[in-house]
Amino acid sequence: MAYVGYFGFLGYSIPLWLLTGTIILRVDVQAYKLAGMDKERKVCRFIGWLNVCLGLLMFAGYWLLQWKGW
Repeated sequence: MAYVGYFGFLGYSIPLWLLTGTIILRVDVQAYKLAGMDKERKVCRFIGWLNVCLGLLMFAGYWLLQWKGW
């Protein structure tokens, strides 16, 4: 139970990962699509989905740490 406090930064970083990934997917990808910049759009899509997936993985790990009490 004493080590759970060490992972306190995850409570702040998980929403940031999810929020930035969503913003990248909604704003940047559309801007590059309108500008006709296909290569940049693909990179932004990759980075956006990477942020969302990492946020979800960290959420699952954080939930597991809280649930098990490691």
